[in-house]
Amino acid sequence: MGGGRSNSSSSSSSSGEEDGDAEWKAAIDSVATTTATFNEPNSNGLPDAIGEKHKPQFKRYQIKGQKLLDELIEKNLEWVTDTAPVLEKDPVEDGGGIRLFKTAPPGIKFDHVDELQGPKKKPKLLPGEELDEKSKKFRKQLQSVAVDGADIITAARTSSQKSLAKLEAREAAAKAAAKKEEERVAELKKIRGERWLPSIAREIARDNRLKLSSGYAKEAR
Repeated sequence: MGGGRSNSSSSSSSSGEEDGDAEWKAAIDSVATTTATFNEPNSNGLPDAIGEKHKPQFKRYQIKGQKLLDELIEKNLEWVTDTAPVLEKDPVEDGGGIRLFKTAPPGIKFDHVDELQGPKKKPKLLPGEELDEKSKKFRKQLQSVAVDGADIITAARTSSQKSLAKLEAREAAAKAAAKKEEERVAELKKIRGERWLPSIAREIARDNRLKLSSGYAKEAR
């Protein structure tokens, strides 16, 4: 009796395990076939009727979690828009776009670049004077601006001749003054004699001594 019961229980457990494995395999095969048929479209571009029947449905806790997430996003998200015109010269950028939280810092800010600003006022252009190319005024202006090698050489030559003439005139004036001074001294010698001119008398005496010494030397030879 006891052996019969044990055999029957063991056979029932083994048959139950086999049935469970068979059910699992059948469920896996059915899921694989339904996903394959759902992903492959029909010739008309529409999914099969089988795919529509076996379309995965959201469960209750998934729907509840989705609602909670939507409420959290609606409460914490803040849309920032700046449509008012900026009147300041260097406005402070608050950073537009989406902020995940109200207290979140702004995003990346780029350095301010100084742009070149053109003239604010339109320049007033006045009509200039009409110049005649044949007039003397135009020729003078052209000569003052233009540079010619021959003109530079002639100007340098004339300036050198002027400076040389001034130097010669100074030398001639110095010679004339010296000659005049000698004539004056000679006239004083005649009138007043050598006593009134001690400095000149010394010079004359020295010259006489030099002459005498040179004469003695010649005689000795």
